[in-house]
Amino acid sequence: MLLTLLFYGVNSIFSQEWQVVTETNYLTTEAYSSGGVIELSNGNLLSSAEYYIKSEPQEYYYSVSPAIRLFSGNGEIIAQNNFFQAGYCISGCSQYVFEKDNNVYLLTAYSPEHTPDSFNNFANFDNPPCDAKLVLFKLDNQLNLEKMYEHSWPIDTFEARNKPEWQIFPNGYSGNIFLFSAFEDDGNIVGAYWKSVSYDRPSRGLDTLFMFRMSFDGEMLLKKEIKYYDSDSNDWNGLNIDRSRAEGQQYVFRANHFVATDSCYIFYESSDGNSDEYYIEGTASYYDKDFNFIRERYLRGPDCLINDELYNISVKRSNHNTTYLTTQKRNPKNPHHDEDSRLYEINDDINAASEFLEVVNHTDRGTEEWDLSSMYLGVDLREYNSIYYTYTMYVGYYGNLDSWICIDNLDNNLNKIKTLYYGMDDRHHDRVINVKTTNDGGVIIIHSADDLDSDKGYNFVTKFPASAFLNIEEAHAHNLKLAVAYPNPGGDVMNIRTGLRNATLSVYDMQGRKIHEQEITDDVTSIDASKWESGTYVWKLGIRNEELGMKCVESGKWVK
Repeated sequence: MLLTLLFYGVNSIFSQEWQVVTETNYLTTEAYSSGGVIELSNGNLLSSAEYYIKSEPQEYYYSVSPAIRLFSGNGEIIAQNNFFQAGYCISGCSQYVFEKDNNVYLLTAYSPEHTPDSFNNFANFDNPPCDAKLVLFKLDNQLNLEKMYEHSWPIDTFEARNKPEWQIFPNGYSGNIFLFSAFEDDGNIVGAYWKSVSYDRPSRGLDTLFMFRMSFDGEMLLKKEIKYYDSDSNDWNGLNIDRSRAEGQQYVFRANHFVATDSCYIFYESSDGNSDEYYIEGTASYYDKDFNFIRERYLRGPDCLINDELYNISVKRSNHNTTYLTTQKRNPKNPHHDEDSRLYEINDDINAASEFLEVVNHTDRGTEEWDLSSMYLGVDLREYNSIYYTYTMYVGYYGNLDSWICIDNLDNNLNKIKTLYYGMDDRHHDRVINVKTTNDGGVIIIHSADDLDSDKGYNFVTKFPASAFLNIEEAHAHNLKLAVAYPNPGGDVMNIRTGLRNATLSVYDMQGRKIHEQEITDDVTSIDASKWESGTYVWKLGIRNEELGMKCVESGKWVK
């Protein structure tokens, strides 16, 4: 079921940090939740959002429309607005916000609403929509509509009601336009969208990828078909690719698949094409500024696995002509049941001779569960030699165990400056959606959570000050931790994950007796707890100071 997030305007503001919370309440008929965020020139924050609406509390499904929210630099909601259109909805978080010449803009895509029991289902109207739209809204400083620029194309509204995929996600497996990448380049908007046909056999048409350039006056300067799926030959531009890649593209294309260089665009996607000599994990396609294809290169990771591919790709251009790519990837130790979050730095020079992309560096973050990369943007830049990398770690993705959000501050070589953990011991399944650095040195993360003990869910926009990443006391003041013990509750093994080095771990029982002590030298240290009695234990990480002796820098409880 789609998670529905309802806004109550709860702000928690302390020190320089703030947080806006949106809470689930299935009896409420409308709600806002944030997706991406940019910082405006006046210091305010502009967020794309989703607007959930249903006609009455008893209705099961919400219809989702594009929305936008404006926050002050202190986290106060200045304005919010939605752009509901009868018979239409959005597929996925397909909204992008811009600032241009002191104006703000929202770019989005509408498709017919196919959810069977929704009041907004397209078939409920006398003149049901048969088109999909790419729309640019120009807004004033209170997010009121000034102008709307609309481009519309016919779309298939056939419904494959007997297909299980359609029943699970009707708007993803019906005719739709799915906008998944957009950014400003040379004074215009450049982006990509997927136009799909209905999910049925035989195919009723071609699923098509388009790239476009649009002015901020709404003029479509250039639109070009890039790839298509030929249902008769099972061929996608010459590659023998599984049919599933041509359907439900919300599961393949998430957001931010594009980067721009001075001379070209590079479009990244996961790949499941095979050849006799190598396995292609990911593909970078190069296009000139008019979207003419130049060449294609392939990502073959340093620990390539057969029948493996990357998931949930998002990319961010570095300040030194490489590309950061965040993704999920199979764990080599458990390839059938585990995925880890991974960050690659890729040298994707268009003039390189090799058909393979050069992996300059990579870093892997994982547990024995399904660890997830950030949904829409997993890495953002602070300065030339500092980036922030966000991901979610799970211990029991399908069970009743905690998860936590990780924020890595890394240097230019992907070495950890500091790793901070957020959301531990709060009985939630967390999910990081987006990360954004701010001009004052802070970091904003957009994240969601499901309560493990109730039906409630939450959407958060959380701001951490720069000081939280510089000293231990400030990190602790903002509910950030330097280490975590998992799984919790656990069994015969207690794992300590931390970015700290040369620290000493001490474990105490509830009578205060020290039962274990050892040095911490790795990201993850596993402690044999098989001989410990069942119960609650206190662990402490200490760092020795020449003047003060051993100082505890992190602690927590662990239950066996």
